[in-house]
Amino acid sequence: MLKRTLAAAILLVGTMTPLLPIAGAPAVSAVTCTVTVRLSPGVNNGAVKCLEQRLRELAYSVGTPDSVYDAASVNAVKSFQRTRGLYPDGIITSITGRQLGLRGALPPAGSAAVTVLGDSTSAAMRWYDEARNETAIYDIMGTTYDLKWSVESCRRLVAASCVGRTDPGTGLRWRPVSVLPEMRGALKGRLGNAIVIMAGYDDYPSLTGAIDSIVGEAEAQGVARVFWLNYRTTSTYGYGTYYQQHNAALAAAKARHPNLVVLDWNGYTRGQSTATQRAWFERDDIHMTRAGGVALARYLKANIDASAVRGCTTARATAGTVIDMANPLATPDASPTGFTPTSPTPVYDSVGRLKVGAGRAVRVDLSTLAPPTATSAAITVAAIDPCLRGRIVAYASSGSTCGPTPGTTTVQFESGRTSSGMAITSLSNRALCVYSTAPTDLAVSVTGWFASDSSGMLHTTGVTRWVDTRSSTTRSQVRGKIPAGGSRSITIGGVSPVPADATAVLVNTTLLAPAATTRALIYPGNCSTAPPNSFSVAANAGRTTAATTIVKLGADGTACLRMSSRGGAEVVVDVLGWFDADPAGGRRYVALAPAAVLNTTLPASAVVMVPGSIDVAPLLTVTASNGAGGNLTVRSCGSTALALLYPMAGEPVTNAGVVTPSAGQGVCISSSVATSVRVERSGRFDLVPS
Repeated sequence: MLKRTLAAAILLVGTMTPLLPIAGAPAVSAVTCTVTVRLSPGVNNGAVKCLEQRLRELAYSVGTPDSVYDAASVNAVKSFQRTRGLYPDGIITSITGRQLGLRGALPPAGSAAVTVLGDSTSAAMRWYDEARNETAIYDIMGTTYDLKWSVESCRRLVAASCVGRTDPGTGLRWRPVSVLPEMRGALKGRLGNAIVIMAGYDDYPSLTGAIDSIVGEAEAQGVARVFWLNYRTTSTYGYGTYYQQHNAALAAAKARHPNLVVLDWNGYTRGQSTATQRAWFERDDIHMTRAGGVALARYLKANIDASAVRGCTTARATAGTVIDMANPLATPDASPTGFTPTSPTPVYDSVGRLKVGAGRAVRVDLSTLAPPTATSAAITVAAIDPCLRGRIVAYASSGSTCGPTPGTTTVQFESGRTSSGMAITSLSNRALCVYSTAPTDLAVSVTGWFASDSSGMLHTTGVTRWVDTRSSTTRSQVRGKIPAGGSRSITIGGVSPVPADATAVLVNTTLLAPAATTRALIYPGNCSTAPPNSFSVAANAGRTTAATTIVKLGADGTACLRMSSRGGAEVVVDVLGWFDADPAGGRRYVALAPAAVLNTTLPASAVVMVPGSIDVAPLLTVTASNGAGGNLTVRSCGSTALALLYPMAGEPVTNAGVVTPSAGQGVCISSSVATSVRVERSGRFDLVPS
């Protein structure tokens, strides 16, 4: 970016060195000496011996430590610098020495790793430390995180960077590696748990493709979060006319990438007093003084601290147990069962504790809730603030430990996207297992159970639109966007076709592209009662999301729809059926071994029938992948009636439901756009013999 030298500040030290990141932290040093002087190649200085001792400790071949900074040691330092995202000049500055562990303790083993990829707008965090031969700004973050400090003048995002600053001590000038090539090159596999992007001030005219490529690359490399600072708008810098457009591109990208955290650096700094802004920024209004570098480092640390990043480390995502390969799946009890509903009852919640680790399962004991006769449970499972893309599987395992899963999916989730879904899961000794393929917080709530002595039978209605807050033509009188923290009582029992004595309903709830990430809960009774600590559906900002659940009705036939305090939304609620004790037209649940029955790619507008669904009311879990901007519909074959909708946004989504086909028909699936579809069946609802 700017070809500048920070004038007096940098001249204090003479020579500057680009420095920066790696993915795994350097091994904790056993070397007790320190290096607090700047070391350039070829120098003869007693501190070189300490440097070489540390390099040997890190398994670099440098010969017997002595005072001469020779070619072998210089090459070792260059190699280290490359793995940390630093320009490989071999110069030991305060920051390179700090990252080597020669100027203070390294972060504790298992600390979250954060890679900062910046241009000269963020370089004040590094340049002033190096100019003053200190690490004060670095240490704001570097004592907590395994920090990669890869900030370089003139760095671009994808296109070739321009030639950056001149080191005033050596006269070296270099062209930094741009962000995406650096991620795919020296830092591949070393990015850590999070990356911070503060670059792009020299990119034009559009950032959209660059943002998608960088965030996608980070996710492919297992990075949990991408923190991207938006652009400080200005008319005093050459490319400043593009920065509002850049900020709009970032805001739009946030809806596409749930692992992207857009930090409002523009709003934060513009919200400071005029005096503070003058103290933080130089005349061009984007490059920073030392005071600005300190403020930026504190701003980054506060935002990363407030995120899930530290919980995503291998050392902390350890809840659950490793699968017991000797423990087989439980055989489902195939006896016809009725349903007993309950208010959503949390039975497991890892939030505030350790996240469930990748490849681990938790065993959830329902013996204090469900009766001894219960053979299946209706549950809502949520992956909360997941670290990476993955899936949750709810299943029954024999014995007292969790064995291998059936290979099915209950909830498909993306990094950073809280996702929930319904399952009716077989029980073994009134317990079930919940397994995750990736680190995530996990919450499980029970909404009822199935038992041979329970009387509730499902009566399917097709898809009946009950609530649409955008319209006044639905069965309920709920109109208008429900605000954050708001609630609406919905009368369902006693409104046709649901009878007054219905005890519960099967509903699909859709949150329509909320402005902010939010959650909603449907629970029994009117909204005068306090809500359980649970939720039925969650949606990221800008993402339309649906989830099915079974909802117990209050004695007056009502249910409460309540939004979280995080954000409001327009809401659609479709009723798929109700439960009561009337055997006429009623269906009892029969558990089956969970299995995939369809795995295919659907062209746009194509229709496919679910195998084995003719004249059957199957419980289906449908996962759609790559269906950007479309809807997947599930309905009786040949029908044009309202269908069960699965909104898609280019990433995997999962939902469950029960659709009863017309006589002689099966259940058909179609998509408005081309998409991959996997359909799994875990049970069916059989008509009660007349």
